[in-house]
Amino acid sequence: MGENKQASRKNYLVYTAIFMVLTICLYGIFILTGKSFIWQGDGLAQHYPVLEKFYTWLHQGSLTGWSWDLGLGADKLTTFSYYVLGDPFSYLIALCPKGHLELGYNLLILLRLYVSGLAFMLFAQHRSFKPGSQLFGTLAYTFTGYSLYVSIRHPFFLLPMILFPLLAYGIDRVYREKSWVPLAIFTGLALISNFYFAYILAIGSLVYAILRYLSVRHDRHLKGWRTLGKLVGAGIVGFLLAGVLLVPSLIGVLHSTRATAQFANGYFVYPFSYYLKLPNAILTTGNAMSFWVNVGMAGLTFLGVIYVLRHFRRYLWLNIGIILLAVGSLLPEVSGLMNGMTTPSERWLLLGCLVFSLALMNFVDRLGELTRGDLTTLILSVMGWLVVIWAANGFIFSNSRHDFVTYGWLLVTLGALLIGHFYQWTTRRQLTVLLGILSLNIINNGYGYFSPNSGGAGAGLTPRGVATKYQKNFYDGAESYVKARPGFGRTATSNFYYFSNEAQTNLGMNLGTHDIMSYFSIQNKAVGDFSQELSNTQFKMNKPINQADSRTTMNNLLGVRYIFARSNQRGQQAFPYHYQTIETASGKSLKFRDKPVHHFGNNYDTILLKSKNALPLAYLQTQQLSAKQFKQLNGSDREQALTYGALVNGSDVTGVPTTTYRSNQRTLSYQTVPDTTSSLDSLAKVASYRQAGNQNDPAAIASMQATLNQGNLDRSVSITTDKKRLTTLTKQNHTMIQRNAKKNQHQLTKMVSDNQGNPVSYDLRFDQPEQTRGTELYLELDGIKAQRFTVKDKYQNARNDNIYKNQMFTGIQRLNNLRQSLWNMSDGAYVVTANTFRNMNSFSQFGQSNLSNYQKKDHVLLNLGYSATKRQHVLLTFSGVKSLSFKSAKVVAVPFGKSYDQRMHRLQQQGLHGLKVTDNRVTGTAQATTASVLTTSIPYTKGWHLTVDGKTQPTTRVNVGFVGAKLPAGKHHVTLTYQTPGLKAGLLATLVGLLVLLVTGGYRLWRWRQ
Repeated sequence: MGENKQASRKNYLVYTAIFMVLTICLYGIFILTGKSFIWQGDGLAQHYPVLEKFYTWLHQGSLTGWSWDLGLGADKLTTFSYYVLGDPFSYLIALCPKGHLELGYNLLILLRLYVSGLAFMLFAQHRSFKPGSQLFGTLAYTFTGYSLYVSIRHPFFLLPMILFPLLAYGIDRVYREKSWVPLAIFTGLALISNFYFAYILAIGSLVYAILRYLSVRHDRHLKGWRTLGKLVGAGIVGFLLAGVLLVPSLIGVLHSTRATAQFANGYFVYPFSYYLKLPNAILTTGNAMSFWVNVGMAGLTFLGVIYVLRHFRRYLWLNIGIILLAVGSLLPEVSGLMNGMTTPSERWLLLGCLVFSLALMNFVDRLGELTRGDLTTLILSVMGWLVVIWAANGFIFSNSRHDFVTYGWLLVTLGALLIGHFYQWTTRRQLTVLLGILSLNIINNGYGYFSPNSGGAGAGLTPRGVATKYQKNFYDGAESYVKARPGFGRTATSNFYYFSNEAQTNLGMNLGTHDIMSYFSIQNKAVGDFSQELSNTQFKMNKPINQADSRTTMNNLLGVRYIFARSNQRGQQAFPYHYQTIETASGKSLKFRDKPVHHFGNNYDTILLKSKNALPLAYLQTQQLSAKQFKQLNGSDREQALTYGALVNGSDVTGVPTTTYRSNQRTLSYQTVPDTTSSLDSLAKVASYRQAGNQNDPAAIASMQATLNQGNLDRSVSITTDKKRLTTLTKQNHTMIQRNAKKNQHQLTKMVSDNQGNPVSYDLRFDQPEQTRGTELYLELDGIKAQRFTVKDKYQNARNDNIYKNQMFTGIQRLNNLRQSLWNMSDGAYVVTANTFRNMNSFSQFGQSNLSNYQKKDHVLLNLGYSATKRQHVLLTFSGVKSLSFKSAKVVAVPFGKSYDQRMHRLQQQGLHGLKVTDNRVTGTAQATTASVLTTSIPYTKGWHLTVDGKTQPTTRVNVGFVGAKLPAGKHHVTLTYQTPGLKAGLLATLVGLLVLLVTGGYRLWRWRQ
């Protein structure tokens, strides 16, 4: 027994040495590729800027309260609790020099990965596995496919890999009649680390506790109620210990935009393509994930799972755990439950990493006892699994090259076991060979993600040093001008400032510009309500405002003084009304020279636009709106109405007159003209199509016309030999276009695709273009329904395409088409793009399989831009689905001019005098001759407290999502102060939890001395 303990301790050193070697082999490839560990997606948009902001707050000594740098303003603790505040490793970034945060980011990832292995080894030693088995299990657990992937995508996702074995260790200690204190401490760590994973870990720990109890209850003669009391007590104390972060975080989550997510995205079962891809995802890495299935176990682990399943009764409760994982992975309802009743993401399968490593350790423990029956089962299972993958692929191996290497290592592992058995290798020799194979298998799995020659994940990483440079040069230095201006104001970026209509970045929060755009997993529901009530088409759960769709009035209501734009956008891209270019003293546009950033720069100088109509952060409204009338307005009228009066939540404010809003927007009449240029609806078009090389681009056809031989009787051009089929197909297109034109006779009601699957574009030509002069146009679509491409549609389109091209549609092509259609079934995602004079805009419907932002859109209000000159038409295109239908499709013109300017200037004059804005405090003096409504663009939360002339006064929600209150007539000193909701209660809970631990520890010490 003593030798085993000594060997177990030695395992920590051996693990450390192997970890260092594997880390060099795995992550050393980034030296060759010149990449950092920062992903171009959420890494660059969230994790790195969040860590940089956290670094600043650490050195300022302020981690709680309000920050105006987080979009419109948000609670620090609530917003960052999802990322860094509950992660003990993140605090080590404070030791990193400011200029080397990227290095610190990378090193913290490796540290988390290393500690996950230490945590598992502690758990494995407590379960009394042999030292060799502990080492195998630890390496397989540390470098599982999930860990390798999230290390470069979502680094803090490694925390549950550390915490789950610690929780299991704490549960096992209770079952050994030892102290419950470690379980309480680890529970507290889990609860403060990240509420999302805390939820998953809580369910996982509960299942582990039940299965483990059933496994050991007869051997240890546990006293059921006493054991249950310890477990529950540890959970309660852990909850109390985490209170200081957990209570405010829970309040924030319950009042966030994610609280309204649809359960399991509406799925009853997963798409058939998911089940086809699942078998290949168990062992391989580097392939595109389906619903976040990311197992990537080593070949030896796979064999370990097969072994324990063969000996089902011996490992009964472990096998039940494996079955629960397998069944759960097949049902979107289970995934939705595991994700807090939201999306059907399979991230919860990270719990399986511990289960699979347990199976591996049991297998390695029994290597010397393998029978011929065991080996036969392993051989048949491996062959059978490969057959299943072959069948799921459509009875071909169309896998990536890297997959074949992965399955090669599975076969090599199996071969080593067979050789070791038949040649009667010693246990030491067998373990040494298998350890080498496991290590090479792990390196191979890592390269699936990291190597540009294998997978795609590594290609999405930023080059070294680029994240830091991009953060610094995001606005080309234009932020210096904005920050030098007096007073509080907000900024936004123009559409396509970075060639993306929805730039996914938080980089503005570290540059002090008060950018209205924010991209966080937890967003204030009040802000989301405001965005949705005004029909902001850019709304998403994690980006509720985005760029406000460049809408004039929404920007003004939010106090956007400045817009950053590319220098080449002036005269090419519509800007909101009265946002005018800032000029120098010499009358030239103020430009900030482009500061190139490799791969991310926009290659143009930056200009600044300033609005004279932006409202102050806090002002008085002397009139209020009727909530009943407000609900009857559309989104564009609602934002205009908010400039006439304040919308107060609940009952009307006594003493403040209610105004009746009168709309001055115009609904424009138009004619819908389909663009049938690309639709082959006549034999003449087919002939031209073939003569132009099987393409129908008018410009290309015109350029080739002089070289075409009209008398050419070659079958590739002639339509004589297959005239019957072509007549049938062209007639289908012609009939479809005619029927569609009839449906769109009065207004656009349906957008369709031809029988090649090509979408038809539509030109909405205004009957009275003069009505568009000096207006901001909006496309309002209501009752949107999308018809997805079915497998049959895709097959038929491919068949028709071959007929038009006069190409064979062979049996193998048909099979391949069916395979691809089944593997890539439509999830309903589509994009609609609208082009008007000097403006382009679009909106997207995320597919049902999107695990972050899926919300079904049945109503859209798309900003088509402001122009002082008239516009003739709107060109609409779509892609992604077979057709789109609408109950109504309106084009609305909202006029802007002198009356609008006067109204906004009046509200500006009613702003608080002497307005001072600091973190956690807004002060100013209000003066009005009548009772009024204090109106702000401060996101509403119960953390804001109001005093008027030193006396506390209740706040209310105004303009859907912001802080407001009733103010009596006269001159008043107004002070708004902020305190994180639930922070005091959470701090009290933590103190109580610490007190319980101290009393418990003192009592145990007294008993020990006795």
